[in-house]
Amino acid sequence: MLRYSFVVISIISALNFLLTDELFVQALLIICLVASLGIATIWPEPLPPPPSMDLWSEAPDEKEREMKVCSNCGKAVDQKWSMCPYCSKKV
Repeated sequence: MLRYSFVVISIISALNFLLTDELFVQALLIICLVASLGIATIWPEPLPPPPSMDLWSEAPDEKEREMKVCSNCGKAVDQKWSMCPYCSKKV
């Protein structure tokens, strides 16, 4: 919204520049026009609002995958694996 207000300021200063005859006022209006257009083009977009607190679901109580223990190294591996990725032995 702030970006649009700078665009409106630049339009108003351009209209005033066309309607005035004073050289000093025209110089000030040109400075205002250039500054407001510059700010309107480089002004960053605002960050979106943070997500609501009830958006995230609770973590499940149980694990999603069934695990079994390697008989050689004792580390947990996936139930469907036939070979341990840690020690390369048959599970």
